[in-house]
Amino acid sequence: MSGSVQIALSMSLDGFITGKDPTPEHPLGDAADVIRPGGERWMGDETVNAMGSVVAGRTVYDHTDGWGDDPPFKVPVFVPTHRPREVRVAGATTFTFVPDVVTAVAMAKEAAGDRNVYLMGGANTANQALRAGLVDELILHIEPVLLGAGAKLFADLGERRIRLERSRVVEGEKSTHLWMRVLHD
Repeated sequence: MSGSVQIALSMSLDGFITGKDPTPEHPLGDAADVIRPGGERWMGDETVNAMGSVVAGRTVYDHTDGWGDDPPFKVPVFVPTHRPREVRVAGATTFTFVPDVVTAVAMAKEAAGDRNVYLMGGANTANQALRAGLVDELILHIEPVLLGAGAKLFADLGERRIRLERSRVVEGEKSTHLWMRVLHD
């Protein structure tokens, strides 16, 4: 049995996963004080133990400077990009750069085995995976802010209608956490 492919992102109530001016020092731009993945302990042992691999967008990789010398993942990370580079090993994390999202998800699923693949970071990467029908579940951490600009999740899904089913809701101290299964027809 294989794990599921999950988009796991924090976003503002109006659907942005970054503010309008992200920089390497502040990858979330003007959202840095509000949207902090893991700011509340949503990524607990249950999530970490189920994580077999990660797909991360190239822009997010660049904005975070590759998560430094000791990235938090400790599992293989696949980065779809049109700017190829050599495999990078940092701490216990290996970054493999591939030409597209479909390849990234396929390689991530193989690497994850029976554990989950998390798409963490990158509205463009998440939207491409949704358009291609590669996502099984959304895990969204809704932050109490309206940003009005930035990188918007679900901005470019094309004509395909994507049906969802809510499976879990957790009200945190500052955020609301939603789990939604993607219904594949």
